[in-house]
Amino acid sequence: MIGRGAGWLLALALLAASPVLAQPARTAADEDASFIEYLRRQGPEIAERFIALRDARAAAFDDLQLASQRYSAGGSALRAVSLPQLQQARRRYAEASLALLDFLDGRDREAVAKLEADLERVKHSMEQRGRDRAQMERMLRGE
Repeated sequence: MIGRGAGWLLALALLAASPVLAQPARTAADEDASFIEYLRRQGPEIAERFIALRDARAAAFDDLQLASQRYSAGGSALRAVSLPQLQQARRRYAEASLALLDFLDGRDREAVAKLEADLERVKHSMEQRGRDRAQMERMLRGE
């Protein structure tokens, strides 16, 4: 059985290893540059919202790492004191991560809705051209 302290560390390790929720490298600004530029073309406020959410998540991750280090370094005598701080840091990180995921999901839902509307317009145009084509072919045959 995993002790309570070891369980927290295991959960933290699994959280940090997750590719979706893992803290991005310190070059995240460089890696996100093209996505941020794409968002800026859609609206500067959208890009700024993403940057704020990404930075809040990075700060929460830094706090989580610090709280985890304090918890681990404190020994069994001080773990009870540092556990509430670790739990709070985990909650802040989870909240910040969820806010970022909600933003990305919202953007993706908007993109899907726009693509579906565009697809319907294209299908409608193709149907109209099909009707026009049939009419022109009948005219060509002299009907």
